[in-house]
Amino acid sequence: MSWAQSLWKQYDPINRIMFPAQGRAASYDVKGKPFVGELQVRDVVYKTIVVHMPVHVPGGMCAPPVRIDVPCMIVLRADLGTVDPNTRRKSNRCRARCTVVYLHGNGTDIGGVAEEAKALSRDLECHVVVPEYPGYGLAGGSANEDSVDAATHAGCRVATECLGTPLERLIVYGRSVGTGPAAAAAARMSYRNKPPCALVLHSPYTSIRDYATEKAGAALGALLVSERWPTKRNLARVRCPILLIHGDRDEVIPFRHSARLKRESKGYKAPCHLHVQKGGAHNDFDFFGDVLDPLAMFLRRHERGPWTRGGGEAPEMGLDLRDIPSRVAAFGPGDVDEYPFASADKEN
Repeated sequence: MSWAQSLWKQYDPINRIMFPAQGRAASYDVKGKPFVGELQVRDVVYKTIVVHMPVHVPGGMCAPPVRIDVPCMIVLRADLGTVDPNTRRKSNRCRARCTVVYLHGNGTDIGGVAEEAKALSRDLECHVVVPEYPGYGLAGGSANEDSVDAATHAGCRVATECLGTPLERLIVYGRSVGTGPAAAAAARMSYRNKPPCALVLHSPYTSIRDYATEKAGAALGALLVSERWPTKRNLARVRCPILLIHGDRDEVIPFRHSARLKRESKGYKAPCHLHVQKGGAHNDFDFFGDVLDPLAMFLRRHERGPWTRGGGEAPEMGLDLRDIPSRVAAFGPGDVDEYPFASADKEN
């Protein structure tokens, strides 16, 4: 990608259409209220917190990357049923099958998907990490392909570095516009021979340009919209099982996008499955029956991570709830050359 193309993506007016909710009032405060807190179910506690990640985003023109703070919601699952032999207190050890990095749609901030994140944690016995998009909620900067990719990368680092999640237990989950950065992240990890456990795309598009061409016409779409998040190309690079979920009555991103991605899966390096939400619209579907149940079946089918034959309890991941603040405090923005916009030429 040339510097001119990268610059155009940052200031392209299409960004305001792709990310309509940036600049709106946040649904949460700096401490994460109203969605932070704990829920105890028998001997398991689900703790929801907000941390603030330092992220490098493109500086614009020829300026170097700029450091901004991006909120990140984390839902942690901990087993409180055992007693620590050293302290004789109930353990705060996190016990989860995996960690899901959840990339939300463009119509809300992280607060708008808090209940879905908590449901994911309870149903899959997992931790959930939800990075905010720049320009959304309390995040600085503005949303575009490069800045959202950078926030996605930081969210994956929170999962692996702060929570200690091994890649074989990391699931990347994208919803609507978030399917683009999710597929790009999984492709990038696969390129580096470090693929995640699985990739889940809920209401994906083949690419932003394809979507714009459908809405505005071929000539106008090709003229005004540069190629970004080419999911159809990225999925061919992914080296982990892929699950597509799409409503057959989706009025925002038509079902034919998932149908095409599935049709082209013969050329993929990993198996790809399509779950059709019968009668499902873009925002009208059964989250449990049309997302959580198919996802659990998909993970068991491919025996991903702890979802092997015979099941079993969620294993410990070696993390104590009390360690989270110190781990987050030590979390830095990473080296600039780690970030997607700095390495896109080499990887694309």
